[in-house]
Amino acid sequence: MHPRRTVRTAALFVPFALAVAGCSSGGGPGAAGAAAPRSGGTLSYAADQEPDCWDPHTSAQDVTAFVQRPVFDSLVYQTPDGDLKPWLATKWTIGDGGRTYTFALRKDVTFHDGTHFDAAAVKANFDHITAKRTQSQYAAGLLGPYRSTTVKDRYTVQVRFSRPYAPFLQAASTTNLGIASPASLDDGNDKLCAGTDSVGSGPFKAGRYARGQQRVYTRNAAYDWAPQGAGQSGPARLDQVTVRFVPEAATRVGMLTSGQIDAAGALPANQYAAVARNTRLGVVKRATPGAVDSFYLNTTSPLFSDVRVRRAFQRAIDLDALVKSVFLGTGTRAWSTLAPTTPHSYDASLEKSWPVDRKLAARLLDEAGWTGRDAEGYRTKNGKRLTVRAPVYGQPSLFAQAVQGDLKKSGILLALDASTDATEVSDRLDKGRYDVVETGWARADGDILSQFFLSSETSVGGGHNFAHVTDDQVDRWLHAAQTAQRPAERAANYAKVQRWTLRQAAVVPAYVNTSVVGFSKKVHGLRMSISAWPEFYGAWVEG
Repeated sequence: MHPRRTVRTAALFVPFALAVAGCSSGGGPGAAGAAAPRSGGTLSYAADQEPDCWDPHTSAQDVTAFVQRPVFDSLVYQTPDGDLKPWLATKWTIGDGGRTYTFALRKDVTFHDGTHFDAAAVKANFDHITAKRTQSQYAAGLLGPYRSTTVKDRYTVQVRFSRPYAPFLQAASTTNLGIASPASLDDGNDKLCAGTDSVGSGPFKAGRYARGQQRVYTRNAAYDWAPQGAGQSGPARLDQVTVRFVPEAATRVGMLTSGQIDAAGALPANQYAAVARNTRLGVVKRATPGAVDSFYLNTTSPLFSDVRVRRAFQRAIDLDALVKSVFLGTGTRAWSTLAPTTPHSYDASLEKSWPVDRKLAARLLDEAGWTGRDAEGYRTKNGKRLTVRAPVYGQPSLFAQAVQGDLKKSGILLALDASTDATEVSDRLDKGRYDVVETGWARADGDILSQFFLSSETSVGGGHNFAHVTDDQVDRWLHAAQTAQRPAERAANYAKVQRWTLRQAAVVPAYVNTSVVGFSKKVHGLRMSISAWPEFYGAWVEG
């Protein structure tokens, strides 16, 4: 199991396509007085993470999807407002009650190795994603009840599911289901994960790669199949893009302010104002769609099998104060498991519906028998301290530590069990030896709820049902949402799941993940996609 999937995440997400021009937060393209776009030049970007595996079919890391987006195109394109448009497919039809998707494909696309894109290439990629040897940690899950891919003719391909599956088209827009050259897939998992055999049809070709340092991308001069809404057509404007891997936030900020790089992601909250005040720089921040950062409570653990204790934990945390304190006013407290920007999914009726209430939490804990107090002020029951165990891969986040301090006020010990051993953490999750897991997940579709609450989506099976929810009604709502083709019907079912999981205190939504990117004002057209990361395709740099 990949550590990115098992525990607290620090991924950056962006809900709307946003062009970065010479402006601060909220700026857009084509600002008054801006220079005309030019071709040529290079752009350097500092990212806070480097992929452990570069194969988007295998990896569950958000950073893999980001750094491989310039290389791999997809069948479908998702616009900034959530609409789905043709990309490598020119059109599609849905048949058999939502069980089949038949795609008509472009006939003018070539991969970076010179081979031609066609229906056989689509089949080869979906076969690769679902093959056991690939050990897919996320992409295979996006395919849901996948059954097969059939080549109808050279430029027509049909994907079949065992039951109606409406989320497929959005899934087909992601890098994780991006289309690679079939010849590269034959090179094996080791080379694909190592990043040495990344061959797609995208606007940039994968160039030099130095582990722990940087990846270089070079312009694909033949590129002429951008989707509608991509911001331009034809080849990319930039000759070269370099993504540098700089995990230290202070170093990224220093490189940006000194002009060593053109843009940097994951700006820390305590540097946001300083960068925004710099007249040579701009800052943009946006909330992400998908599953917000949340605490998932193991409803089967000895402690949290009691719903009263779960509700006490949920209502004992002053999330408004903690989010404001930790993120210095740049963060947003969450009220639902889904972010408000998740298309056709968010239940706004939950806002303000469960504020902090320590008196209620105290009463619930008393009713559950946690009436004693030890010398440190923690509640006890039969001589045992009220301890909530939370496995953490790496170091606990500042936010988790703040929650830990806040819960102590109610006599609850949040034990942040940190480990750098991914196997150990994964084993704890797979065996349910924990009380709570903090994590979030970016996806511009409400079906991310299925990953977290379908009874079949256990950690062992590659899912994220860390709350161990096994409720027939929840399964029916989620399956109904996957079956429905109308957005309003899907949203109604997702709303029921959001309300149920909060009412049962299976989850404590904490904050909406936000992407914060700083950039030099000589950079233009650097768009932020709905899938969370900067898009380099339409970017250009003043000479």
